[in-house]
Amino acid sequence: MDTLFASPYFTLFSIVAVGIALGAARVCGVALGPAGVFFVALACGHLGMSLPRELTELGLLLFVYSVGLQAAPRFFELLRGRGAAFLCVGAGATLAGALVTVLLAWPLGLSATLASGLYCGATTCTPGLAAALEAVRRVLPEQADGASVAYGATYPFSVVAVVLLAQVLPRWLGTSPRAAAEDYASTEAAQRPELEQCVFRVENPGCAGRTIEELKSLNMFKAVICRVKRDGRVQAARPELALQMHDFVLAVGTPTELAKLEALIGGVAVESLHDPTGDVTSGEVVVSRAEAIGRALRELCLWERHGAVITRLRRNAVEFTPTGSTRLEPGDVLRVVGPREALEAITQALGRHERRLDETSLLPFAIGLAVGVGVGLIPIPVSSAMDIQLGAGGGVFLVALVLGRIGAIGPLHMHVPNAVKHFGRELGLVMFLAGAGCTAGQQFIPIVREVGATLLLVGAAVTLVTVATSVVLVSRVFRWNALFGDGALCASMTNPAALSAAVGLAESEAAAVGFASVYPVALLSKIVLSPLVFLALHALGR
Repeated sequence: MDTLFASPYFTLFSIVAVGIALGAARVCGVALGPAGVFFVALACGHLGMSLPRELTELGLLLFVYSVGLQAAPRFFELLRGRGAAFLCVGAGATLAGALVTVLLAWPLGLSATLASGLYCGATTCTPGLAAALEAVRRVLPEQADGASVAYGATYPFSVVAVVLLAQVLPRWLGTSPRAAAEDYASTEAAQRPELEQCVFRVENPGCAGRTIEELKSLNMFKAVICRVKRDGRVQAARPELALQMHDFVLAVGTPTELAKLEALIGGVAVESLHDPTGDVTSGEVVVSRAEAIGRALRELCLWERHGAVITRLRRNAVEFTPTGSTRLEPGDVLRVVGPREALEAITQALGRHERRLDETSLLPFAIGLAVGVGVGLIPIPVSSAMDIQLGAGGGVFLVALVLGRIGAIGPLHMHVPNAVKHFGRELGLVMFLAGAGCTAGQQFIPIVREVGATLLLVGAAVTLVTVATSVVLVSRVFRWNALFGDGALCASMTNPAALSAAVGLAESEAAAVGFASVYPVALLSKIVLSPLVFLALHALGR
């Protein structure tokens, strides 16, 4: 039995199993989630159990790398749109919490180590704790346990407070969750209308004799012409095909773009463009071949080589009309119209390897982690006498964001299946929480006895100020939809448990989208700010 309890793997997975079971238990609708692992580990650490530091750090790297890869596409997409607003909410709320931590910890006598852990616990940020611990271990290695203790002491209030607020925020903002969901749905429908198809009759003499490629070059519409019917015969809309008067044209696009095409070539017609001979048909192709991933549609020359037209593209449950510059990503679903043999050839060229979408090459995965650790060790000068580092966790997260965006390093494609990202994120998180909890548990009781009341009060103040800043920004400054803002609030607190409560208020993706919009900014901000809180207070003599 002694041999069993001496095994770090038995200790690790026993803590994880019990902690996950504890985190799943709900009290008044509130659950700890993965944080249950931390509290079980805290108790085990108090009883004398320990885990190797290497296991803890490996868990951290797996967690932040998976989160970075998952967040990257959405993060950069949103930065191109409302990026300034998301940066303001994510960074503004976290910065407010960091400032309050420093301003309260300094006069109240809290050490720099305790304050950095307190900030991470009060804003429920586990990767931030990891970044803070790395900074503490470089400067005051003998006090590193204090940060984990402060994190564990302030974390519960933050989780419960934000979960409760997430359930009442829409009503506080003067609306019901159902009304907010309907408003969000109507706004999204106006901004991202679904694709439709329509048949037109060529009635404009100015279009007669012009090829489809010439019409597209006018840049007057963004709909895709996919079939043409002439003298009862249906054919694929190849670029060099010249239209004639009274041709019937089938096009796919948004209602606005179809209306532009109607104004250009002629009126709407009630005509079937189904080809009874089967020479022209349509089908879907799942992009899975490495040779096609990352290439623009115009580079594939599908029109020229196969006489086929790509009419729509579905990516992450969103369907849109592609252009020649659209670059293919793993798992894209293309709607192809053309001769039957062309569909077979395109399927061979782009797909037929769907199983590869579930496979992960460990080479680019390992390269990304190695580069991230290296980036985290680069010193960043903040003054003539002080340098900071992102640390292994921060460096890996930053590299994961970049690699998740560019998709490849030369011939190496960085595609990681969603299931792998989810597994890496969850496994890494519980490994880190188990290790950090065991370490903190050894010093938990003495530290709480010494500064317990002050620690809890300052932690509550940091939580409330961070939440209040986020609420003001989303509701008064930017006036976002109440459910979208609710998700953004949960993201600014990096609190998945609160997001679960917000999502359950109504059948809408508004809260989840709001969370995804702000979460990467808030997470990266806390990874950077948590060691800065420690360094600032240490420089002030705390």
